[in-house]
Amino acid sequence: MNNRVAADLDALEGANVSDLIELLKEKDEALQAITDVNLQLSCERDLFRREADHYKERCVKFQVEEMRRQRVGGETK
Repeated sequence: MNNRVAADLDALEGANVSDLIELLKEKDEALQAITDVNLQLSCERDLFRREADHYKERCVKFQVEEMRRQRVGGETK
């Protein structure tokens, strides 16, 4: 057992069971909050990535159309 675990166990010695249960609940709530934030960030990242891919496709399509117009002597604006 490492020193940190031993110190944590020493700190909990003599604690009420209800206090320990409350600490576990707080830990679970904190972990759930972190999980929720991570999920939200993942969803936003995926959305922004899809939007960027869509924009890139539009830019490439526009560039290809411009090159075609220039080849046939059409005007570009």
